Amino acid sequence: MDIEILQTLNRCIEANEPVALVTVIANTGSSPGKAGAMMSVQSDKRICGTIGGGNLEFQAIDEAVSCLASGKSKEVSYALKPGGDLGMTCGGELRIFIRIFKAQSQLIIVGGGHIGLELYQLAVHQGFQVTVIDDREEIVSPQRFPHANRIFTNNIVKTLQEFAISPNSYITIASRSHDTDRQALEAVVTSNAAYIGMIGSRNKIRLTLKHLINTGVSRENVAAVYAPMGLNIASIVPKEIAVSIISEILLVKNNGSPQHMRTVKDIEY
Repeated sequence: MDIEILQTLNRCIEANEPVALVTVIANTGSSPGKAGAMMSVQSDKRICGTIGGGNLEFQAIDEAVSCLASGKSKEVSYALKPGGDLGMTCGGELRIFIRIFKAQSQLIIVGGGHIGLELYQLAVHQGFQVTVIDDREEIVSPQRFPHANRIFTNNIVKTLQEFAISPNSYITIASRSHDTDRQALEAVVTSNAAYIGMIGSRNKIRLTLKHLINTGVSRENVAAVYAPMGLNIASIVPKEIAVSIISEILLVKNNGSPQHMRTVKDIEY
């Protein structure tokens, strides 16, 4: 059974699907699960293995699914006695550890120009799965983006409309024209991506966002767009602009704050 659990974990990780490993780390009394018992849990509650069955396992599965949603591992303790956490009468206590294996974050780069290329290089080093979308075959090629997971040179809007965007997706838009940027943003603005950003001047951004509202996109969706994307590092150099964009993405991804670390730590001396 342990081999099957490990095979399930490996299969999920290779498919870039989040999965949890639930392990009994301690037990006292006559608890149904013994130390070392394991099971894998997927987001749809599919399991492999067992930690003892019954209401204990039912609750542990729900807890694991919650951990998958939050992306955070945790330790949980249960009292297995009348009036305890699970309404069980077997006596004793049991502790489990839920280890989360997250899906790899995905960066979708719309536009393979100067900034797109710099973003790709930074994202690869940060461990993102990278997809590059551009309708110029001479710009987007395996030779120019050798470590991209996927490259699309079809119609940009159609590609985005058919793309499997998830809460683990981060989208940057910096294509060859204002019209293409606007159309690309329209295609993804109501998606559940964790981050949607677009490059542009103040006037371009204002007109694009007004257009979205006039076409029926909610103000909530429009307000969620990072435009112009990137942190204010006062630069027009593509390499530096890309750093500001990937920094903003990491800030969103890790729930950080745009502050100097010396301000965050507030060290007295």
